[in-house]
Amino acid sequence: MRHAKAAMTVKGWRYSHPLVFEQHRTVAMLTSAAFLAMMCYLDFVTGYEFGFFIFYFIPVAIAAWYGGRKEGIAMAVVCGICWYLSDRLTHHPYSRPYFIYWETFMRLVSFLTTSLTLSRIRDLVLNEEQLLAELLCTKEELNLYRQSDGTIEDKASE
Repeated sequence: MRHAKAAMTVKGWRYSHPLVFEQHRTVAMLTSAAFLAMMCYLDFVTGYEFGFFIFYFIPVAIAAWYGGRKEGIAMAVVCGICWYLSDRLTHHPYSRPYFIYWETFMRLVSFLTTSLTLSRIRDLVLNEEQLLAELLCTKEELNLYRQSDGTIEDKASE
């Protein structure tokens, strides 16, 4: 964790950074769940003709980015269930009874894909910053070693 902190002091904090809410992960997850509840309610109240499908990605994205893979997958599944319940309770007419299950499956796959993609990008960003921090620490150690031992500089100049 020491290396991650060093990288953040070099790059600076950004609100989009995956660790910006690390101490407040529960708050981020609750915010995501509250947004999902609001979207589910609006989707139900407005009926099946006014689609809110795209807005279900917001809580999935928040959970995957600030929480990680497990939280993102959990939120994706909950979003799929909420969309299904909202669609079922609005009595959306389908020409075949099994179409609602196909729709739910396709939306769940979309949510899971988004969740897994964002959590992977999150992991890559954190890994990149850890590598940067290690590189900077090694560079500082090398500079200290060079300052304490003048022979390296003499050999490098030859």
